[in-house]
Amino acid sequence: MSDHGYVPLSKFSSARDDILHFLCLSDWAEESDGNSEAPTGYFWRISNKAEDVQQENTEFSSIMDEWLDYNPEVIDSAELRAELVGHFIVTAVDSGMVYVAKYSSEKELLEGYQILEEEFFKWDEQGED
Repeated sequence: MSDHGYVPLSKFSSARDDILHFLCLSDWAEESDGNSEAPTGYFWRISNKAEDVQQENTEFSSIMDEWLDYNPEVIDSAELRAELVGHFIVTAVDSGMVYVAKYSSEKELLEGYQILEEEFFKWDEQGED
């Protein structure tokens, strides 16, 4: 993975992870659940096809442009956008760290998301006693 000029000085290990988290915060993710204090963290399910991340997709590009405004050292490129293609679960934990897991298929992504939802539900129910 190229660094694209990105310097990982914070809670993200790469520009890809930072952008995916920003997309989630910008309501680009399909769904989300959890709590940053839960063992699961707060998590989002996000899938991007190649056509979703293209410059021609004005909705995506406006979010990307906003992220680039915050990260002027990063060079937007087809290679950077290609790294955003796939199926991901983005997780934020109470320490402020953000983790990204990439899945090889939408089916695996949905299974992973369901497991997280079940774990979160069990944790959340314990707090209601």
